[in-house]
Amino acid sequence: MLPAALRNRGFALADVEEADFESYYAVKKACYETYVDEYFGGWDDAVQLEMNAREFHKARKRLCAQKILLHGETVGFFTYDECDTHIDGVSIQMLEHARNQGVGICYLEHITAKGKPISLKVFQSNPAQKLYAKFGFVIYDETPSHFLMRRTLI
Repeated sequence: MLPAALRNRGFALADVEEADFESYYAVKKACYETYVDEYFGGWDDAVQLEMNAREFHKARKRLCAQKILLHGETVGFFTYDECDTHIDGVSIQMLEHARNQGVGICYLEHITAKGKPISLKVFQSNPAQKLYAKFGFVIYDETPSHFLMRRTLI
């Protein structure tokens, strides 16, 4: 899925394995601690460890659960569920030093090319929603903390 230009810069994808939980948790914390502080009153490691362990095991069962590597270091994760008629559970997390280099765009190009409606949720203050909008995602609902976005067939 990654084009040669990204592979030549040291990016790679690999399937998520059981041993990746520590990296998964570190990436989730780096990406979401600010938002959890903003919307839920603070990041509690005990609560987050338990919740993210459940999410990690669920993510590993998804059709796509891949880790993003940069020069062999885990710098992010992609997950989504694909059904016959749609894709949901789309999640992209990347450490800051690996962002804005085209990997997220490549991932979104990959899933939108499947030609199915796609849904995801994004924290309301997360600038990633602008990237999703560029790919045709629109806000169809919201919670106190998230925008629910979907992309219908174009």
